[in-house]
Amino acid sequence: MLLATILLPFFGFLILGLSGRRFREPAPGVLASGLVFLSFLLVVALALTGGGRFTLGDWLPGIPFALLADHLSIYMALVVTGIGFLIHVYAIGYMHGDPGYSRFFAYFNLFIAMMLTLVFADSYPVMFIGWEGVGLASFLLIGFWYQEWKNADSARKAFVVNRIGDLGFLLGMALLYKLFGTLQISAIKEAMAGSLVLPTGLAAAGALLFLGAIGKSAQIPLMVWLPDAMAGPTPVSALIHAATMVTAGVYLLARSSFIYANLPDVSYWIALVGLLTALYAALAALGQWDIKRIIAYSTISQLGYMFLAAGVGAYWIALFHVMTHAFYKALLFLSSGSVIHALGGEQDVRKMGGLKKHLPRTHLHGLLGALSLAGFPLLAGFWSKDAIVSATLTHPFGGVGFYAVALFTAFLTATYAMRWYALVFLGEYRGQGHPHEAPPVMTVPNDVLAVGAVFAGFLALPRPLWNLVEPYLAPVLAHLEVQELSTAAEWGLLLVGAAVALAGLYAGYVFFADYFRRKVPDWYRRFERAGEQGFYADWLYNTFLVNPAKEFAAFLGLSDRGLDAGYRFGAAGVGALGRWLAGLQSGNVRFYALLVLGFAALFVIWGVIR
Repeated sequence: MLLATILLPFFGFLILGLSGRRFREPAPGVLASGLVFLSFLLVVALALTGGGRFTLGDWLPGIPFALLADHLSIYMALVVTGIGFLIHVYAIGYMHGDPGYSRFFAYFNLFIAMMLTLVFADSYPVMFIGWEGVGLASFLLIGFWYQEWKNADSARKAFVVNRIGDLGFLLGMALLYKLFGTLQISAIKEAMAGSLVLPTGLAAAGALLFLGAIGKSAQIPLMVWLPDAMAGPTPVSALIHAATMVTAGVYLLARSSFIYANLPDVSYWIALVGLLTALYAALAALGQWDIKRIIAYSTISQLGYMFLAAGVGAYWIALFHVMTHAFYKALLFLSSGSVIHALGGEQDVRKMGGLKKHLPRTHLHGLLGALSLAGFPLLAGFWSKDAIVSATLTHPFGGVGFYAVALFTAFLTATYAMRWYALVFLGEYRGQGHPHEAPPVMTVPNDVLAVGAVFAGFLALPRPLWNLVEPYLAPVLAHLEVQELSTAAEWGLLLVGAAVALAGLYAGYVFFADYFRRKVPDWYRRFERAGEQGFYADWLYNTFLVNPAKEFAAFLGLSDRGLDAGYRFGAAGVGALGRWLAGLQSGNVRFYALLVLGFAALFVIWGVIR
């Protein structure tokens, strides 16, 4: 059953990839969606039966091909297949009429299969197969409309930047194998539990695995690929950002929590990178004009929150935020897709506005998604976001500085969430054409996601209320001593977080509800232009890395051509000399005698001169 969970969407990829042209629309979408739904049912069955294990014996020396369905992998697989199924159904309507319809759903099924391989892996090499598989699938989907050079370029950029992180993953695996003689995760965990002394080099291995997570989850400094991933169709953005690829880095940290719980210095850097990424992306989101790029930077920021939680040791809270974020982020992207669909492909929010009247159902979806992202009290994002902010004070690797910056970032999050909503749905319509609501195949999945964006947070509430997530994940995550807060203090921190979120929403509404009719300060215009460029991160990379590398490559190319020309010239000279010497071999005895006499005369002359 565990293996079948992965194979079902993989068979969908094979069937649609090899013979998809024989299917008429919407059959490919229905088939792909049905197979993902069957995988979801199998994951539910695994959860009800207590999980399972699949092993093929030694696949590599001392390393079995092992899959494990424990509480952590089942939790993640439910998110992957559940949210993934809804996005598949939505894509049936969104991709209607596209000439690559079958190819799209083949890639979609491949994405799910590879993510499930990553999630269920019980060894780092098997996880790396899924890790690279989702990288390949993202490359294919981001560049799906490859006829436009920009889309193909974005796909290559995502692929190349991720390879930097993947190198860290590979080196980390190599070091772990040297330390433990195996790469099976459960075996390494048992070895560390039975050892009183940490092996030398474990910190380096943990840091290298963290580098892999930075690349996959688009953290500073490898965050530049994710905004450009918007080049793909909107369901691709929803799948990558909400349920699959970008959460793989967080999952790697959680699966390896038994390592990081013993590495306070590395954990500190995980928290610091997450916090800085959350702040950076929240600021950049305030300058974006593309409806999807605003949400893309939001994803980078929310992933920063997850890394912050994992860094301070709150692993279950990081995973709790993975789940709530999957609902409201998928809802935001698919609501954006409905807006783009209604406007005939328009993505610039400056040409939107007033869509509340034209798209009432999509407006409700977008409002709930934006409020949940902002941390509006009692919605899903509120419970998980504020749990992370509070954890910076209570967990061992946190601190007051982390709390203050995380709280300020929460204010910015609410502000840009309201900015997105106000520019798209409030005011007067600034575009052209006649917007129309999406068909039910696109709106019904959003209805389900909206329910999750509102109520998913109620799975883990503060004391004295219920918490189903923490005890479920506790057996598979590392345990750290936590500073217990009183119930009053815990709820007091929640009230502070709620007040900050409401203040951010109010500030965003006041500033952006009538944005295009008001005089905007020059300093904000300059900030907005810088934010639109991601504070020039791409420029910095191009100036100091990409362009110098291109110039060096061009120099090497010229050098290579110069050496080649020299070799050709030398070879031609040797050939000419050979041909001249060959011409001396005439076979005429008189000619040979003349040559002998001539050289003899030269020797006599040389002797006389000497």
